[in-house]
Amino acid sequence: MASFKQEIEIDAPQETAWAVLTDPRRWALWFPDVEDVSNVSAVASGGVFQWRKEDKMGSGSIVELNTDKYRMRVVTTLDDDQTTHTFDLDQAGGLFGRGSNDCRLTYTMEYDAAGGFLGEFVAGGNPLHSREVKRAVEKFKMLAEGQTKQ
Repeated sequence: MASFKQEIEIDAPQETAWAVLTDPRRWALWFPDVEDVSNVSAVASGGVFQWRKEDKMGSGSIVELNTDKYRMRVVTTLDDDQTTHTFDLDQAGGLFGRGSNDCRLTYTMEYDAAGGFLGEFVAGGNPLHSREVKRAVEKFKMLAEGQTKQ
């Protein structure tokens, strides 16, 4: 499985970042390859939605939404390709993550690459996907930090 992971520190409380993460109206502002989200059944485990990028339509499902651990896992599907997106929000800063209003987002994108082991090896070094993941966390950071300044 090809996997791309990125962490970023966010100058916003964990609850504020969680509100941005779980708001499907904002997903098109930061979620990789998503330009529009529609038909969201629920923002909960088992919830489904449709998404669009340019002229392509895909589907998505929320396979895990854990409010105690601040974790959301989403699987997006386009044609026969599935991608798993895992988002974890943790306290950051302070002593052992306490005493600070900062948090950290860890985003992991994973998918099965064509071509077996060799395909996964090649896909694992894909700079396009590395940049997508990095751009996503940077956009998310701007949105979450913007919420604290309003």
